[in-house]
Amino acid sequence: MSKKKVFCKQLGDWFAVSDWHYSTLLTVLIDVTIELPSDANALVDELLYSFDEKPNTNTIIKYLESSNRLSDWFGSQAAPRVSSVCLVENQFPLLTNPALPLLNTENDLAQWLGVSSAELDWLAALYRDDEHAQAACRHYHYNVVKKRNGSPRLIESPKKILREIQRRILREILENVPIHDAAHGFRKTRGCKTHGALHCGKKWLFTFDLSNYFHSIRWPSVHAIFIGLGYPPPVSRLLTALTTHRCTMTEAVITGLPLSQKRLLRERHLPQGAPSSPALSNAVLYYFDRRLSGLADSLDLVYSRYGDDLAFSGNVDRDWRFFQPLIGSISLEEGLLLNYRKTRIMKAHQKQRLTGIVVNVKPNVDRKYYDKLKATLTNCSKYGVEMQNRDNHPDFCAYLKGSIAHVKHLNSKKGEALEVIYKDIVW
Repeated sequence: MSKKKVFCKQLGDWFAVSDWHYSTLLTVLIDVTIELPSDANALVDELLYSFDEKPNTNTIIKYLESSNRLSDWFGSQAAPRVSSVCLVENQFPLLTNPALPLLNTENDLAQWLGVSSAELDWLAALYRDDEHAQAACRHYHYNVVKKRNGSPRLIESPKKILREIQRRILREILENVPIHDAAHGFRKTRGCKTHGALHCGKKWLFTFDLSNYFHSIRWPSVHAIFIGLGYPPPVSRLLTALTTHRCTMTEAVITGLPLSQKRLLRERHLPQGAPSSPALSNAVLYYFDRRLSGLADSLDLVYSRYGDDLAFSGNVDRDWRFFQPLIGSISLEEGLLLNYRKTRIMKAHQKQRLTGIVVNVKPNVDRKYYDKLKATLTNCSKYGVEMQNRDNHPDFCAYLKGSIAHVKHLNSKKGEALEVIYKDIVW
């Protein structure tokens, strides 16, 4: 088989499991192709112009083989080729793990999940357009909530059946995926305290924030995780479909969201609200964490990540103006984008805050946070609970208990003092 036919077959397989949209197909083409020609976007344009709806895999492969543009690519010396699924073999040297369930076929997957093949296809929703589906036929609830800064955030919560399936995938598959040691979020025995402890007592603390964290992680990256674990393409395709989501709601439902976020939501992505998304995000960012750890070592810095929060710290004095553009360019290469408004450079004489805790000397609760929580508890004790829930928490009691537990985890004495006040509250 010629190099061109091999390329067409491999690329056709990728296109066949991707959403039939310009940005998605172009992203796949960029992600999986080595020596990508400069007119790659024109190939996607021609493909979408020829087929309004996604054809089957063989039709896509035949079209690519007959493309004059592709023939021109292979007429040059530096012909393109499809990479080995984003270099997964380098990221995960052991592709077989006895702890993983053995799933060789789609029927094996259906039996393992306890559903029929028809139910599995329905839950995966690979080709169904939710834009025209009734609410009862959709697998997700949508809720727009406000962040602390007032900007909107879309929570995509899976319904009961899909949520239980995602939890099983998390417990029996994703918990066996290698995670880089720099990741501290969404992991057992790790958290904001271990994340902050690495950066205590440093002259310099740099913090960066990844924009649209879950929504920026899309189909090819998630599919590569399951392929890297050793699952065959049909099974990996369905596992990816069960743990990603394409939001095709009407504009009215997502009013207030930025245009850039709406575009991300219309492509297969990790839904914020699915139990499997945090673990998958850590797995996908393995290579990203490895690159940033290597960069930190070369600059005598310490690096760690808590979800979408990146932190670097060190004691070396130098002109650090190059650092933010460098982190931004690495993020772009990995398909991520920094939120530059949240970049912070904190010196030792300033309050060094990281994921809401102070790390100048040791991980400790922020004084403003503690004082505000103490005042709320005191007012609840004196004047009653009804008027103190100003942020309309659905379970105010659980919210206060969780806040007290967070303080106690960081500072046991302050946490115990808050518990004394909490006991005086009459519910």
